[in-house]
Amino acid sequence: MSALHTRSAGNITGFSRFLPVVAAVVTALAVILTVTAPPAHAAGNRDWLRPGCEWDGHGHWIQKCWVPSPSNGRDMAVLVQPAAYGGNGGLYLLDGLEAPRDSNDWVRTDVMNQFLGDNVTIVMPVGGRGQFYADWAQAGQPLSSGYSSEIGQVPPLQWAQWETFLTAELPGWLQRHFGVSPHRNSIAGISMGALPTLTLASRHSDQFKQAIALSGFIDPAAATHIPMIAAVGSAGSSFGGGQVWELFGSSPAFSSNMNKLDPVANVGGLRNVDTIVYSGNGLKHPADGLPPAANVPLAILGEFLINLSSISFVTKARAQGVNVEHQQGDGLHTWAPWVRVMRDNHGRILGAVG
Repeated sequence: MSALHTRSAGNITGFSRFLPVVAAVVTALAVILTVTAPPAHAAGNRDWLRPGCEWDGHGHWIQKCWVPSPSNGRDMAVLVQPAAYGGNGGLYLLDGLEAPRDSNDWVRTDVMNQFLGDNVTIVMPVGGRGQFYADWAQAGQPLSSGYSSEIGQVPPLQWAQWETFLTAELPGWLQRHFGVSPHRNSIAGISMGALPTLTLASRHSDQFKQAIALSGFIDPAAATHIPMIAAVGSAGSSFGGGQVWELFGSSPAFSSNMNKLDPVANVGGLRNVDTIVYSGNGLKHPADGLPPAANVPLAILGEFLINLSSISFVTKARAQGVNVEHQQGDGLHTWAPWVRVMRDNHGRILGAVG
């Protein structure tokens, strides 16, 4: 028994020699953790629902929120992926012509994973199918944008006021509930959403520090506004947004409203905005698959024509002294190249708002 006691005492005596070392290590770790660990409230920035929000079924900490919009006469749905640690930068993602009524197609892409660990809040407006994220001059089609059928907040005819919502109503709400600065945002849009990506950033450069236009007809007027009127009118009516006169109104407001949606007419406002334009050449990228057979001709020819429109826009922008970067390469009019461009510019986006 005494031998066992002696060995225990010896171990205790031996361990005591290391106590100063242990204390020093613990002290050093405490200092490191104090300096590098995020605040408790920041670490939990994603695990609680904000007022008027519910968990979205796509995961990734995404909340579906209903934001009051006096201009639209109803609550507008927005998908939000909060910043990882409470950062105040935002990334707005605009959808295409076929935007789903109750979601945003970006949420189904790998872009959600790309920014999952980053300190930037992802903001995805819901709906807007065929509406170009514009302020419409007249009431248009009913139910063409996201709405809540449960609470019945849909007017008989929807008078869409997207620009007002995105630039005057949503920023303050995001600041109050997600800590997003109204002056530290990037905006990216695909196809239809590429036009308002540039016009919103140009007309509200105090809000958007960066604009990424992906595969859009961003010089819609080209030589004359007649093709723009035809194209926008056809797209809006075909996809449920409304008629061209509902968008632009009647004379004399028609021309000024049309110019609001023309990136070339607004290009001067991009002078201090980090602007990226992407367009594919209509050839399939080796890493990408093909869309359904019925969509292949449009995916090829459409992207080829978009590339020409993008070259025209970039040329006109640079002629006015606006520095626009044109990123080109193999790619069809599909999600694969758009997701790849976002991944390739991930660091640049974080540098602007992250």
